[in-house]
Amino acid sequence: MTILVVDDQINVVNGIVSGVDWETAGISKVLHAYNASMAREILECQPVDILLSDIEMPVEDGLSLFRWVRGKKLSVECIFLTSHADFIYATEALKLGSFDYLLQPARYEEICGAVHRAVEKIQQNRETQQMYSYGKAVYRNRDLFLQGILKDWLTGASLQFKEILKCFGDLGILIREDSQIRIAMVHLLRWHVEPWEAAPLYTALENIAAELFEQLGQGLLLLRLEKNSYLLLLFPKIRHNLPEDAVLEAQLVRLSEAFQVHLHCEIACYIGASVPIKDSPTLTQSLKKMQLDNVSRQSGVFIYEQPKLLPPALIRTDKLPYWKNLLLNGCPQMAEEEIFAYLRQAEESGAMTHEFLEQFCGDFIRMLAKLLQEKDFRDILIQPEIQDFFSLASESLEGTLAFIRRILQQLPAFEGKDSEKDQMNRIVEYIQHHLSEELRRSDIAEAVYLNPDYLSRLFRKEKGMSLKEYIICEKMKTAQAILRSTNLPVAVVAARVGFENYSYFSQVYKKVIGVNPSAERSKNPDT
Repeated sequence: MTILVVDDQINVVNGIVSGVDWETAGISKVLHAYNASMAREILECQPVDILLSDIEMPVEDGLSLFRWVRGKKLSVECIFLTSHADFIYATEALKLGSFDYLLQPARYEEICGAVHRAVEKIQQNRETQQMYSYGKAVYRNRDLFLQGILKDWLTGASLQFKEILKCFGDLGILIREDSQIRIAMVHLLRWHVEPWEAAPLYTALENIAAELFEQLGQGLLLLRLEKNSYLLLLFPKIRHNLPEDAVLEAQLVRLSEAFQVHLHCEIACYIGASVPIKDSPTLTQSLKKMQLDNVSRQSGVFIYEQPKLLPPALIRTDKLPYWKNLLLNGCPQMAEEEIFAYLRQAEESGAMTHEFLEQFCGDFIRMLAKLLQEKDFRDILIQPEIQDFFSLASESLEGTLAFIRRILQQLPAFEGKDSEKDQMNRIVEYIQHHLSEELRRSDIAEAVYLNPDYLSRLFRKEKGMSLKEYIICEKMKTAQAILRSTNLPVAVVAARVGFENYSYFSQVYKKVIGVNPSAERSKNPDT
C-alpha cells in the first residue's frame, strides 16, 4: 500500500518518513509533499491509499486538502496530525470522515499503529468488495443481496444501471429499463416506548406497507438506508399504473397511523414524483435532503417540491457579537432567550433547513470557542458530555436547543467585559454619529451589542433621563447650532437632524429650546 505524508515543515516530513517502521505498518511505498498543492499533484498522478497530513499549513490547510480528496471521490483514508488539541479541528475532521486524529508531537510508534489500523480497514473493505459475486449471492441470500445492491446504487456507489437491471431480472423483479417507479422515504422520529430492534421493525414495516400497496396493484421493494430511515420503491405490476399523489398520500397516512397505534412511534413520510427507474438515485438524494431539512421533526406526509433558494441573510447571523457580549456581561439566561427567539423566528419564516442549522451550529461553536479562549476556559468544549450534545446538535432543532441550553449552563460567571462608563461612551458616540437619522432603541442596542431593556435602564441611571429624551435634546442642540451659524432654510435644518415634518420639528424645537426655529434664526447676525 502507498502512503502520502504532507507537512509544511521539511524536518517533520523527513523525520516521519525515516522514523516510522513502514513494513510493520503494512506500507510498501512512501510519498511526501511539503504543501497541499504538491499533494494534489501527486494524488492526481498516482494511486494513494492513505493520506497522513498536518492540519495547520500556510495557503491551504489539511482539512481543505481532504475536502478536495472527498470531492474527487478518491478512495483514500486520512490520518490528521496537529499540534493543537482543538475541538473544532477534531469535529471538522470527523465530519469529513477522517480515519484518525493524532496530536503532535506524536511518537513514531503511535503513527505506525494508526497507519496499521488504516491498512487493516482498507484490506477489509477490499475483501468486502470482492465478495460482490452476484451469481452466487443471488442463490445464497436473496434479501441481503437485494439490500446491498439497492443501497449501493441509490446512494451513489459505483454500480451501473445495466448491472441493476440484470440483478432485477435474476431476482424475478418486474422492473425494466423503461419502467416508471415511485419512491417514498419513511423516517422514524420519536418512540413513545422502548424502540424496536432492527430486524422485527423491518419486518413490521414491510408487512404493513405490502398490505397497503398490494391493494393498489403495486410491487414493493423496501430498503433500510440508515438506523431510522427506510426507502419504499413502488413499481406497477402487470396492467396497473402508479398511484397518484393523493392516493399515495392516503396510504402513507394509514401507514403513519398504524405505526402510532401499534408501534407507538411517530414517523414522517416523504413522497417523490413518478420517475423513470434510471433516475431513482437522483430522486433518493432529493428525498434525503427533505428528511434532513425537517429539523423541526414534524410528523406527517410531505410531497417533494423543488427547494427554494434562501437569501444569504437567512443562512448566516450577524447577532453573534451581541450574544457574545451578553455572555461576557454575565447574562447567560438573556442570551439563551435571544438565541432561542432567533431560531424560532427562522423556523416560522421557513428558513430552518439542515443547511441553516449546520451553519448556525458551526458559527455558534466558533463564537463560543473564541470567547472561552479569551477567558482561558477552553476545556469546557472538550468535556465528553458536551461533545455528545454537539454531535447531535445540527441533526434537529430540538438537538440544537438542548446543546445551547447545556453549554450555557456550563459557562462560568464572567465579569463584565466593559464598565458601564465604557458602555455609555459607546452609546453616546453612536447617537452623535447618527443624529441625522431616525434613531430607534433597538438599532442602537444592536449596534453596541446590548440588550434594549438593559440599555434603557443603564441610560436613565447614567444620564438621569430616558434615551428618547436624550436623543431629542441632542438633535435640538445640533439644530440650534446650525440655525445660528448658517443661512440654511429651516426645513433643511430639520432634515439634517432627522425630521421630515417641518411643523412637528418646530413644535419639538420650541418645547426643548424655548423659542421657535424662526426666532432662533433671527439671532444669527448674518441673516
